[in-house]
Amino acid sequence: MRNGLTLAALAAALAATPALAQHEITTKPADTTALLDELPAFEKPAVWFGSHAPGMHIAKWVKGDPVTEFQSGQVYVVEFWATWCVPCRKAFPHMTELQKTYGDKVRFVGVNIWDREQNRETGEYTEPMDKCLARITSFVEEHSDDMGYTVAIEESGKMSDAWMKAAGQNGIPTCFVVDGSGRIAWIGYPLELDEPLAQIVKGTFDSKAAATEASHQIRNTQWYQYVMKEIATGDSEKGYELAGALVDGPFNDDAHTLNSMAWLTLTSSAVAHRDPAFSIKAATRACELTDWKDPSILDTLARGYHDNGELAKAIKTQRQAVANAEDELKDELQKTLDGYLAEKE
Repeated sequence: MRNGLTLAALAAALAATPALAQHEITTKPADTTALLDELPAFEKPAVWFGSHAPGMHIAKWVKGDPVTEFQSGQVYVVEFWATWCVPCRKAFPHMTELQKTYGDKVRFVGVNIWDREQNRETGEYTEPMDKCLARITSFVEEHSDDMGYTVAIEESGKMSDAWMKAAGQNGIPTCFVVDGSGRIAWIGYPLELDEPLAQIVKGTFDSKAAATEASHQIRNTQWYQYVMKEIATGDSEKGYELAGALVDGPFNDDAHTLNSMAWLTLTSSAVAHRDPAFSIKAATRACELTDWKDPSILDTLARGYHDNGELAKAIKTQRQAVANAEDELKDELQKTLDGYLAEKE
């Protein structure tokens, strides 16, 4: 999932809770409206659509001309990335193509964040700043052809705090479009940037509609976090009821979030009480939304069937996942299939 808390971060949060004995709970039919009223209300972040863009806090400009302030009449795209982030690397060429397309009309700036090594318990930096700068600079040089725009490294968490944290964004890559008046016009995933950026440049962008949609996305992220933590650390039966309401309601058309919910409830060591029926329901809907072609989602559904004692369905679904996968993922899914087949013998 992309918007809000990353899957890895949520899994880490859940893992901090001791696992208890597994116990299946049957998901009950829910009054979706009544249950959704119990979830937290959306709170608009400090930095949001229409806000003045925060300042630039840069430790080093690695490539391209520095952008020290946002000039009136100029559109900017400020994108946040890290060397360890695979989706970030996949977005580099797309950003480069957009920079070529818009030329001087739009300035693209890729800012490296969350990359300096830290002590997980104390939060203190364990990597000397000069070593961090050298490592990231070397990475940019290695990927220079894919990063055809200005690239910088943040100053010790200042950019990530002032932009990402203040805007309620917890996943990268994320980009902010700053319009000609120096205000945030759009926040989102780089691969979804094309249409809003074109409209912003033309002056036809509906910022209010975009803000409403983004508010729903962050609200859903907050609900996702709340429900998953409730399942893991609170009243798990109530948590599953709330999760079921989300599957039937706001999350019903969000394949990746449905898959994340299903996978974590099936596999996280922090989830004390399993409900394979819920996981199957969420994963099945995610498969429907992806036309039964996404191998990772099919793998989740197969795991649900397996854990629910439906081995034949698990094998059939896992075979479909393997058939749709490529390269390393195909090998990984085949190992899972081999395990299911071994259980059948």
